[in-house]
Amino acid sequence: MSLLFREQGIDFCLVHISAMLDAVLPQTVGPGYQTRPGCRFRPDQFAQPVLSPAELNGLNQLFALKKQVERLAGRWAVKNLVMQETGLSPDAIEIHNDASGAPVLASSFDYAISITHSGDYALAALCGDVNAIGVDMEAIIPVDIPALLHAGFSEKERNAYAGADLETILKIWTIKEALLKYRRTGLKTPVKKIEWLDETLYENHLPIDNVLVKSFQLDKVIFSVVFPSVSTTHSPESSRSF
Repeated sequence: MSLLFREQGIDFCLVHISAMLDAVLPQTVGPGYQTRPGCRFRPDQFAQPVLSPAELNGLNQLFALKKQVERLAGRWAVKNLVMQETGLSPDAIEIHNDASGAPVLASSFDYAISITHSGDYALAALCGDVNAIGVDMEAIIPVDIPALLHAGFSEKERNAYAGADLETILKIWTIKEALLKYRRTGLKTPVKKIEWLDETLYENHLPIDNVLVKSFQLDKVIFSVVFPSVSTTHSPESSRSF
């Protein structure tokens, strides 16, 4: 259900959403949740205490069941990582959203976190040595590559990656999104102004300093993480790096 691993000194948890639902909300959310309206969850529907009262209330404010399930999966991924570090129960680990809408742990926890979803997966990243991290993931499924290039890639990138395979295009897309999550700026920065060329991040054609980028392929997903260069640590890698 959950795969925990470490890359570049950052802890990750990959959650298969369908398996998580079977374990955490048995006989409550079945197939087809992606197209159903939101519902009101009760504490007794969970196989174990997972969410704090505030988190459960936030979950019940969402209007689409898909959004509810993705939020639960992302928080379950973070909680697995914090449980590994602290031994606390899931409902004792509270996750809020900051002013930008990004998920953050309660102030009593000194970890930076980031969450992403794609397809039937959720992924969380956690690190105690940095102020912020950003992670983004894409499931490896067929996409309209020309449309994606047009929507989010600069002219220089489109020329550089003409004819590139799906995995390369998805990797670059996750790098761009991970940087925006790292900065917590969302759509305030047009994604076309962020470029990945010659293994370097650029913004408005100028190199971006003080950040590191790592991309990985694991199972059926590609993900990238952006984190400060001043806190780099090295550790054995357990997934295939690009």
